[in-house]
Amino acid sequence: MRRSRPTVIGMALALALGGGLGGTALVPAAAAVPAVAVQRSGPASMAVQQAGDDAIVQHYEQLGGSASFLGTPVGSAYDIAGGRAQDYTAGTIYWSPATGAHEVHGAIRGRYLAFGGPAGLLGFPLTDETATPGAAGRYNDFAAGSIYWSPATGAHEVHGAIRGRYLAFGGPAGLLGFPLTDETATPGAAGRYNDFAAGSIYWSPATGAHEVHGAIRGRYLAFGGPAGLLGFPLTDETATPGAAGRYNDFAAGSIYWSPATGAHEVHGAIRGRYLAFGGPAGLLGFPLTDETAAPGAAGRYNDFAAGSIYWSPATGAHEVHGAIRGRYLELGGPAGVLGFPLTDETGTPDGVGRYNHFSGSNAGSSIYWSPATGAHEVYGAIRAQWAALGWERSRLGYPTSGEYGITGGRRNDFQHGSILWHSASGRIEVIYTSIPPALLGVDLERIPTAQKVVALTFDAGANDAGLRSILATLAANGVPGTFFLTGDWVNQFPSDPALIYNAGHRIGNHSMTHPDFTALTDAQITAEISSAQRTIEAAGGDPLPFFRFPFGARDSRTIADANAAGYAAIRWTVDTLGWQGTMNGTRGPGFVVQRIMASAQPGEIVLMHLGSNPDDGSTLDAAALPQVISQLRAAGYGFVTLDAALG
Repeated sequence: MRRSRPTVIGMALALALGGGLGGTALVPAAAAVPAVAVQRSGPASMAVQQAGDDAIVQHYEQLGGSASFLGTPVGSAYDIAGGRAQDYTAGTIYWSPATGAHEVHGAIRGRYLAFGGPAGLLGFPLTDETATPGAAGRYNDFAAGSIYWSPATGAHEVHGAIRGRYLAFGGPAGLLGFPLTDETATPGAAGRYNDFAAGSIYWSPATGAHEVHGAIRGRYLAFGGPAGLLGFPLTDETATPGAAGRYNDFAAGSIYWSPATGAHEVHGAIRGRYLAFGGPAGLLGFPLTDETAAPGAAGRYNDFAAGSIYWSPATGAHEVHGAIRGRYLELGGPAGVLGFPLTDETGTPDGVGRYNHFSGSNAGSSIYWSPATGAHEVYGAIRAQWAALGWERSRLGYPTSGEYGITGGRRNDFQHGSILWHSASGRIEVIYTSIPPALLGVDLERIPTAQKVVALTFDAGANDAGLRSILATLAANGVPGTFFLTGDWVNQFPSDPALIYNAGHRIGNHSMTHPDFTALTDAQITAEISSAQRTIEAAGGDPLPFFRFPFGARDSRTIADANAAGYAAIRWTVDTLGWQGTMNGTRGPGFVVQRIMASAQPGEIVLMHLGSNPDDGSTLDAAALPQVISQLRAAGYGFVTLDAALG
């Protein structure tokens, strides 16, 4: 006797709850087989068979029976693990107590059977094949996943956490479109993925499921995807907060994209530093490059829209941007003289400028910038001297040039002077060029001080007969001097300036040809001073800011001209007159000593000469110098260069 349909279904459910029906195991995909060859269970109870058959028949009739897209039945209904099935000429209806009866046909059915049908990965269908809302395709949901089909992509399954993420993005009608692959093991990495028409979703036990698409996905795949540099994604593609772009975070880095910069990866210590500066919305903007090996240097870098971050094992990761970065790259970047950055760009203590320190050898290296001076590098011994003076807050101020070569050494110029390094002696010479207002308009005859100090000065215009003796005496006694050189004398004795500055002495300007300045036009005065300056600089020295008028001839006009050329006019407290010679044997070294001691006073400026008398060949100043030093010291005097006059 045929039971009513509700009675049969009730009996079937009771049997299922009692454990009489098998569950749906998730197993690897099986090879494609005809529906009739799907694994069948042993004989089911008549009640379950009848319930399933009734549900299948009822669903078939609801779909239109033999006039429907399924066509006519093929054989009879049959047992399958956990339920029943009936094949038709164009599809199959599957039934289980838990899922009810649903049809599967066409390409989706083919893919379903390839995965083992109800006994395989996906289990029994939960829906008939249905049009995908908002997208030109079809799908079936199953107990453990879905199969989606479109004319362009074919049929592919999506399941588990990847399917959950896919549906969160709108399924086929959403961001990613239809699947292009079934869920697949990620080569070389412990995870799974599906590719879709407009992106991919990757999953691993540690990271969960996240989508990657567009240019970021292209860059990600170029880096090897999950098995490459970046590992599995930690986020879906996300709008960058505060910046017009997108990003994905990955297990070992991030990829950022903007319309202007494209997609580039950032990882490791560089990424950490980048995020510390606000990422794309911060100082540096979006990346312009992936992390890249620094050419010629053992480190890495990323360029960004507004700067770069450099990393090395010894220095860590630091950013460089703006004018400082421009100068850094001109000097060769990490492979150049400056090496890798040791700091990010930092404000100077005076609140005016900016700087980066670098790892360059020889006492380190830096680039300093200010609005007035631009960006210039300082390194090695010159930098060490500038640092000892107080950096930008010293009398020198900010650098106005990078380090450059001079005869016999190297040099940096600053706002108020220069630092010179002389290779032969290793000596560092500090030149101050700013003139205190008190020295303008005057021809200084004495250093304005109450301290008992004397400045020994030596004029060079004729010859160098006394030079070596004078230098030896000064060295033996540890006394500095200031030497006023004419350009003609430098040209006549080109190696002598190096002897002077390598011995630690100061150089001043004594004109080019030693004329009477009061007889010259302003233009001629300017030419005399500038020509001498260039000649002395070509020899490796710097005469600024001290100028001495030839013959002591000057007036207010000529002093103003000297000041306009950047010089303070320096006269003397006492002229030894040693240049006059022995005066037919009536004078000797004692005459020189007596004149100096008679004028001894705090700030005394002593005028002596390097050359010999043209008539008797005497060098009285050189001969008197040991006694001059001895007696001045005995009287309590010390010795300074004319830099003491600058305050």
